[in-house]
Amino acid sequence: MKTFVIFILAFIFHKYLLCPIEIFIFSEETTDHASLIYLPHAVRIIAYYIIGPIALLPIFLSQCLTNIFFNEAGLIIAGNLSFISTFSIFAGFYLYRFIKKGNLFNINATVDWKKIIIVGFLVSIFNSTLSSLYINYFEQSSGHFHEYLNFNYLIGDMLGLVLGMLLFIVFLFFFKYWIRNVRN
Repeated sequence: MKTFVIFILAFIFHKYLLCPIEIFIFSEETTDHASLIYLPHAVRIIAYYIIGPIALLPIFLSQCLTNIFFNEAGLIIAGNLSFISTFSIFAGFYLYRFIKKGNLFNINATVDWKKIIIVGFLVSIFNSTLSSLYINYFEQSSGHFHEYLNFNYLIGDMLGLVLGMLLFIVFLFFFKYWIRNVRN
């Protein structure tokens, strides 16, 4: 439930604060189909890293709802794009685990930011490629648009992951500071 709410809040923050800033700095044509800082990607990756595969259901549902209500996508398109994003998360984590031949999750509950960046990049590659192929298939646009959209998705996911991780680190720092002060 927390993942669901945090994803929706991150999407609202992205849609109503980050997107207008991006449009002001760059142009609406640059960020028309894909944001250059997609903050909800960080929520997807960090939630899966911390919670595990159980996080896929709230991630899928929150993506469906945000696509339907905020992006005005139809139910089928929202479901398909949400499935692609959710599958990409699973595929990226699974591929990393397969390559490293070890457990991605840390038993000591410490966060390995390097692993999160690497997996986030793998998930971004899967997500950006599959999503742009899906969108291109239905919009029947040129190959140049596919490359442009794929590049924008990739940049947006990675910059969103970095920004989300920074916000998460700051939140953890202040939370630990608050806990120490409450105990004393």
